[in-house]
Amino acid sequence: MALIRKILFTDDAALAAHSEEALQQLIDHLVHACNKFSLTIILKKTNVIAQDASKIPCIFIGDHTLEVNDFTYLGSVISNNLSLDAELNIHIEKAATAMARLTKKAWSNNMLTIKTKMTIHQACVLSILVYCSET
Repeated sequence: MALIRKILFTDDAALAAHSEEALQQLIDHLVHACNKFSLTIILKKTNVIAQDASKIPCIFIGDHTLEVNDFTYLGSVISNNLSLDAELNIHIEKAATAMARLTKKAWSNNMLTIKTKMTIHQACVLSILVYCSET
């Protein structure tokens, strides 16, 4: 009796093009290559982003139109309009959450010195706020 294994493989790929037509060609070539090797493209997880474009591109895989929207990749929000607003808002929200969670354990604790509280603030709040800001 033959044993059949199903191998699951995931990878991230980014295709870049200067026009909608060129991107559609790249997508078509990717689909063709995936079909040749029996790889499946998960359409829900496949996005298109058009940065600083005059019109929103309409890219297809078969009958499915790929969504054009902002998405998160490796913790950073990549947006169509080249704005950092969404990215900054997420970092502010996360830092505010960390600050609120430390209220009972750190900020309201009279046994901790100001120096210790400042070290906690720098390590737990500021590090979240400025994460990836150097890039």
